[in-house]
Amino acid sequence: MIYFDNAATTKQKPQEVYDAFLHYVQDIGVSPGRGSYQLGIEASRMLYQTRKVVSEYFGLIRNSGVIFTKNSTEAINLFFRGFLCEGNHVVITCYEHNAVLRPLQTMKEEGIIDFSIISRDDLLLSPIEICDKYFRDNTVLLVNTLASNLTGRIIYNSELIKEAKRRGVQSFVDSSQGAGKIQINMSEGQIDYLAFTGHKDLMALPGVGGLCCLEKPKWKPLLQGGTGVLGDSYTNPKVFPEGYEAGTLNMPAIWSLHASLTKMLDCRNLIYQKEQELKDYMMKKLSEDERIVLYDSEFDRIGTFGINLCGIKSNDLVKYLDENEICVRGGIHCAILAHEALGTVKDGVVRVSLGLFNTKEEIDTFSNILKGCK
Repeated sequence: MIYFDNAATTKQKPQEVYDAFLHYVQDIGVSPGRGSYQLGIEASRMLYQTRKVVSEYFGLIRNSGVIFTKNSTEAINLFFRGFLCEGNHVVITCYEHNAVLRPLQTMKEEGIIDFSIISRDDLLLSPIEICDKYFRDNTVLLVNTLASNLTGRIIYNSELIKEAKRRGVQSFVDSSQGAGKIQINMSEGQIDYLAFTGHKDLMALPGVGGLCCLEKPKWKPLLQGGTGVLGDSYTNPKVFPEGYEAGTLNMPAIWSLHASLTKMLDCRNLIYQKEQELKDYMMKKLSEDERIVLYDSEFDRIGTFGINLCGIKSNDLVKYLDENEICVRGGIHCAILAHEALGTVKDGVVRVSLGLFNTKEEIDTFSNILKGCK
């Protein structure tokens, strides 16, 4: 079977990830911050070590600037519900995932905030022109996804974020797509907040994500509950980051993230080179079939491709490929804004997303099978 749905979850992980998970569940098996005995202290040490490697990976100066959640969706909700206040205005792009759109839309319907969406055409404007057109006097936040989960187009614009910063507007990046394929440094890029998830490009296990903060946040946590520190308080203690991490953390997944990021930091250039080779080879193969519509083909991208085959419904193509043991995804992909921008709401899009462990031989097989679809 050929797995080309890595934008949803990377199926194959580095062996170090599996080893880390097994070590934690077999040899540690306890929660950090819940006991002063030896194993509890070791669990706390491992949690700190993972914060440290996440900070290094995303260019955070402070190791304590990482709040762990179960995924990027929780991190995004934590941030929006804490950071945004009544009367605020937010600017987002038309490529944002529903994990960004839906919390903002809900807050808009509740009468708390308003937001504007940068159109596909306007993304080509200069940062000054975008800010002049979309920013208001009450704009407090610019939201910028790293890469489209639908087409693979790189959306992150460092100059736009810096221009927003010059105007006193803070920035938030959703790195769920592309975090393991595009090098990003929060300190150098002046990114105030960044959400990540472990199970996609970062090649960790499902169940871990987080929010990276350039500065210590002052807003209230999303969840109230046990934090492992200052247990005599009636509400979450004002301790960062533990006060934002109520409940038991998924340490097996967190420790798997430590293993994957350590591996990626050690082999970053080799990983980028392999990803680039696979991406270019897939582009070459897709361009050989005139029936294929490749969305956002003119833009810089990661190894995710949104395609349709002329005359064939996207769901039918997914079924045909599945019958030939190729896993891809069809439909809306939780990205309704991008579909509206591309005009593909009715028929959807077939997404083909590569991972580090895919091969050119698999791409050849996929291309040959695709050519046989009538």
